[in-house]
Amino acid sequence: MITVNNDWSKYTITDLSTLKGKRVIVRLDLNLPYDKGQITDRTRLDEVIPFIKQLSFAGAKIIILSHFGEKGESIKPVANLLIKTIVGIRFVEGTDIENIKKEIESISLGDGIIIENTRMFAGEKDNIPSCARDFASLGDIFINDAFSVAHREHASVVGIPNYLLSYFGPTFIKEITNLSSAAHPEKPALLIIGGAKISTKLNLIKNYLDQGVKVFVGGAMVHNIFKQRGLEIGESFYDPTYSPPESLYNHPLLITPIDVILLGNTEVTIDKIPKNGVVVDCGKKTLKNLDEIINSSKTIIVNGPLGLYEKGFYYGTEHMLTSVANVIGAKTYIGGGDTVLVAEKVNILKKIGFVSLGGGAMLDFLANGTLPGIDAVTK
Repeated sequence: MITVNNDWSKYTITDLSTLKGKRVIVRLDLNLPYDKGQITDRTRLDEVIPFIKQLSFAGAKIIILSHFGEKGESIKPVANLLIKTIVGIRFVEGTDIENIKKEIESISLGDGIIIENTRMFAGEKDNIPSCARDFASLGDIFINDAFSVAHREHASVVGIPNYLLSYFGPTFIKEITNLSSAAHPEKPALLIIGGAKISTKLNLIKNYLDQGVKVFVGGAMVHNIFKQRGLEIGESFYDPTYSPPESLYNHPLLITPIDVILLGNTEVTIDKIPKNGVVVDCGKKTLKNLDEIINSSKTIIVNGPLGLYEKGFYYGTEHMLTSVANVIGAKTYIGGGDTVLVAEKVNILKKIGFVSLGGGAMLDFLANGTLPGIDAVTK
């Protein structure tokens, strides 16, 4: 049984006025979606803006750290957006720590800087101590407000707390408080899990099944289960690195589709998938059954799409999320980038009890009860 800490107050700064004149390093997740030179979604930025303003009003000197992009791109587009949103913040280009320190020396009380993409600094992704020390040397106190990267063992996440007094920010606390409740849900409960690789989500599935929670598996990851049951999956994607044990694929609380949509929009039962077939979504009978389970649940947790969403097959995911949003009297939690995008597309985000900004971090926390970024601060 995973145990989860429910008292996070000792890891927060309740009186921000004590930070006046202090150099406060704040790790944020400002890895905003970016396409054709434009930021396409500023949700993560808007979530942390109030806290940055509170630090500013308290007279702290703010040093903002974040990564951006997948290829080591400059964080300048996000920095420009932040500068327009908060007065007194400026962008420091380059990765020369001594130059950054000089810029920090000139910061007035309540003002701050955002430095270049942390992944441009040598040693960040490998958590090299010298990189963590360099980051830590920029401030007096460290506040991690980036839950969505807390599963990463990077220098700016787990390294800095080795050298500075460290705390969690309000966004981080909101995530772990809500997800702590989801980790041990009120029953009857339902976990709806989708995506591609079942091997990355096995611990999560086992944890909930062991608690007596029903688990619906959709997306490409269910193809591994079909295969182990001796069913034909055609040319559908599956994870060749993993074969689920019988205790999982025949578990009485594990729920899988009974019919599917194939490429070409043909609907078949799961025992009729042809050898050249490609499964792209759940079928209508499956969704009807899932609706019944949703409506009889007191807690519902969702992470991952049920179909090949990136290729336009989002009917199953949209239908499921709409059902979750409209259920009466249940606690609802969703997370994962694609899941949240679909919920936003069908305009039901405001009906969901809690929307996590973390995809992988949410999964790992629910599976293990902690994350490297949490342990770095609490231990």
